[in-house]
Amino acid sequence: MSDSVQPILSVIAPCYNEEFNVPELTERVLRTFERGNLAGELILVDDGSKDGTRKAIEEQMAKHPGRVVGCFHARNGGIAAGWKTGTAAARGAYVCVIDADLQYQPEDILRLFRTMIESSVDVCQGWRSAVSRIRDKRYHLSRGLNFLLNSAFGMNLQDNKSGFVVCSREVMQDLLSYEGNYDYWQSFIMVAAHSKGYTYKEVETLFENRRQGVSFLDGAAYSTSAKAFIEIGKALWEYRIHPAVPDIATHYLRRHPVVDRTPKRTPVRDLEWRAFMSVFNQTHWVITKDVEHYYDSLNKTQWLTQDQMRELQDEKLRRLIRHAYRNVPYYRGRMQEAGLHPDDIRTQDDLQKLPLLGKDDVRAHLHFDIMSENHNKDEILRITTSGSTGEPFVCYADRAQLEFRWAATLRSQEWSGYRFGDPCVRLWHQTLGMSKSQVWKEKADAAFLRRKFIPVFEMKDETLASIVREMSDWKPTLVDGYAEALNLIGEYIRSHGGIDNRPLAVMSSAQMLPASSRKVIEEAFGCKVYDKYGGREFSGIAYECEAHKGHHVVGEGFIVEVLRDGRPAKPGEIGEVVITDLNNFCMPFIRYRIGDLAEAMDNSQPCECGRGLPRIGNIEGRVQSIIQGTDGRYLPGTFFAHYLKDFDHAFKLYQVVQERPGAMTFKVVKGSRYSDDVLQEVLRTFRSFLGEDMTIEPEFVENIEMVRTGKRLASVSRIPIDFQKNAPKNNPSRS
Repeated sequence: MSDSVQPILSVIAPCYNEEFNVPELTERVLRTFERGNLAGELILVDDGSKDGTRKAIEEQMAKHPGRVVGCFHARNGGIAAGWKTGTAAARGAYVCVIDADLQYQPEDILRLFRTMIESSVDVCQGWRSAVSRIRDKRYHLSRGLNFLLNSAFGMNLQDNKSGFVVCSREVMQDLLSYEGNYDYWQSFIMVAAHSKGYTYKEVETLFENRRQGVSFLDGAAYSTSAKAFIEIGKALWEYRIHPAVPDIATHYLRRHPVVDRTPKRTPVRDLEWRAFMSVFNQTHWVITKDVEHYYDSLNKTQWLTQDQMRELQDEKLRRLIRHAYRNVPYYRGRMQEAGLHPDDIRTQDDLQKLPLLGKDDVRAHLHFDIMSENHNKDEILRITTSGSTGEPFVCYADRAQLEFRWAATLRSQEWSGYRFGDPCVRLWHQTLGMSKSQVWKEKADAAFLRRKFIPVFEMKDETLASIVREMSDWKPTLVDGYAEALNLIGEYIRSHGGIDNRPLAVMSSAQMLPASSRKVIEEAFGCKVYDKYGGREFSGIAYECEAHKGHHVVGEGFIVEVLRDGRPAKPGEIGEVVITDLNNFCMPFIRYRIGDLAEAMDNSQPCECGRGLPRIGNIEGRVQSIIQGTDGRYLPGTFFAHYLKDFDHAFKLYQVVQERPGAMTFKVVKGSRYSDDVLQEVLRTFRSFLGEDMTIEPEFVENIEMVRTGKRLASVSRIPIDFQKNAPKNNPSRS
């Protein structure tokens, strides 16, 4: 193999005084590559040897140019240091670490590699068979250490400390990113894999006694073992008591450090942040203070270059695909039907090989085979979507994904100039559908964040003035809410005033933001609008930055495709939004058709804000639909989505249609557990918000037609809002 041929597998062998073993090791490794028809390279790391090892390596490099690579340490650093050097030099997508003393058999490299590929695990380890092993003191010390490792870290490996391992290069880089000061970290490689959530498999391998050279353990077996036992305490702290958050971006940043340009908090705000984090677990459910790690990481990764961001996405994609193939029967079946193996999906360019995932696919397989078989059921949350399609949709998200969401939301809010601790207003529901304990936690969280909730589901003419007054009195830096609610309040402010303390920014979400609405909101509030695109399945997907030139995708968490006729839409074209969630492992969404349309953008040029995150243009697939009640009341379509999501047992599909004032039609496709009592309960709730004299006509239908976005709209209003006509005659003025 020449230098121009890209190897698939890089075999790394640290060498300390192994001059007589290097030639045979090289010959057998290269022969194994040939027998397996495998493009590979052998990386020999001279770890400060005192014999002729360096010369032996140089001879093999000259004999096998491009196939044997030499690396040389000035002084002895140990096996783990050799692995780090070799991994940094590796060109293969996969690496194998093996001792140079020929006790592990090089021919088993092929077995480990094939097992890893065929079983789609992250790590494959060769455990040392007892066959032909001399049961001397070293054997018994090794077995004792294995017992201690398994017991201390809750594992059950045949040979926990074996250093014969095959995995992808990025996984090895992550495993080697330990923080403690170890003399013999190599004993903890599988502990690290276990702690970081990687899947692994053991393969029994033959282990021979050393025939040439002297092991560093000879004459020091007891002292070395004693040090290893002591280091178990260090590893317990790092991997079990205080483990790092399993975030691929962390080790990517170690290889590609960037400068965090996020403005620093003032000392007072930093104290407030520390206090907030200290009680975070008590004021939230499911998620934990690990959000702080994701927040810090995201503030750095946003400054990666576009190419680096794509590399990070590809790395996360490969891990997701391996997980889905191994642990999610739905994806394994679809990939096998398509003749695909995880190794066929290396970059996001390969995503087109995979079939698309629709909402109906999720519904049909939700309780069958689309959830992972190895997720922790104590760390997942059932999510019912906003139901803007008119059909409630259930999915699940794991803790890591939910924590990532929280951090990404805060990061993106701060693009507007808002900072943690600034007063903010959210035009939203605060506690709809929550349990009593969740209500308490939500209110405690809002107090820490200085966030005031103003319920938009109770808007009517006579309350708009008090809403505007309440908002102004809070003196928010940021106002966040539904686009249609912001538009409605903006129209009121333009006509009647009433807001003296203007925010620094407004964040719009949940519905499409047309240019006319943006103009109304910006004129009324006197600041820029930062549009957010999201969905309940994922929370925030893309946000506007200060440049206001497209929406930055939260690239560390999502790959967003804009497709037209199955191909990527050209810049300026409108296409269907297809999303791959890189973080949700309990229920992977891979190439998910969310049902929206968006404008594709040219991502060959970076945004002027300097962030390397990809962008999409205008969101074209969401429709504003305010339903007007009697006596000047209004309800955004999102009210019906939030309220009716818990009635999916009674209403398979629904749609609210308004064609004349004071009346609406409630179209219903009956569910399996429909009853008139449930219908009457729902109608009573509608009237409590829209007016007791509101005419509501139930209509039972067989189906509700979709619009061109593939959605069944939750509400459709054909009545324009004449704000001047409906404005209250007597409006309290602010003195």
